[in-house]
Amino acid sequence: MNALKSEWLKLVSVRTTWGLLGAMVLIEGLAAGLVTGLGDIEDLRRGNVATFIIGTHLATVFMFTLGALLSTNEFRHGTANSTYVVTPKRERVVLAKLAVGLAVGVVGALLYIAVNAGLGLSILSSRGVVVDADTAVNGYVGVGVGLVLGCLFGVALGSLLRNQVLTIIVGLVLFLLAGTVALFIGSDVGRYFPGEALLALQNTPSVDLLSQTDGGLVLAAYCVVLGIAGMIFTRQREIT
Repeated sequence: MNALKSEWLKLVSVRTTWGLLGAMVLIEGLAAGLVTGLGDIEDLRRGNVATFIIGTHLATVFMFTLGALLSTNEFRHGTANSTYVVTPKRERVVLAKLAVGLAVGVVGALLYIAVNAGLGLSILSSRGVVVDADTAVNGYVGVGVGLVLGCLFGVALGSLLRNQVLTIIVGLVLFLLAGTVALFIGSDVGRYFPGEALLALQNTPSVDLLSQTDGGLVLAAYCVVLGIAGMIFTRQREIT
């Protein structure tokens, strides 16, 4: 419990945390307002509204980066030694970071959905565009879970790699590039990369992606495997 409180205080006391969450909410508000307010009425009515008003790649990057910083800040600033002196069982520290990552992921997801639904759907309603409730709910659930898992992915990957810059670069490549390249060259394996699993979870229309449920399970599996690997390596490696 002490480790959990400590990790939570470390997160909320850093301005970067609030900066990333604030930037995510601001950008989403602008995106939702512009797309729904300036988009062509007929295009909005014909399109899968719940999908294309929720552009989540940038929000996922913000949440992943927040998770990565949560895991790697202590190594970057040289305070990891003190943390592990206070909590010698290092896996507890990683578990505490994952728990805090889960909590902040949920907060970020709720903020994101509140802004998008509150602004975007209100504008659509005022313009006479009817949104299918089931489609919207599926879209928002997928987006919310995706943001939470994106944050956990950052925490887990950071606990394994420890280097802040390397963690962010590797994560962005996995989320934004690797699976796309695999799909482009015709490999079915590309569907199982983190970025493509996230797109499937968000119910993005594509014949090459997994189902929404399978995408969520694959992304969750990445978080679990990386988290376990992070705990094992953290327990065995020297802290420098």
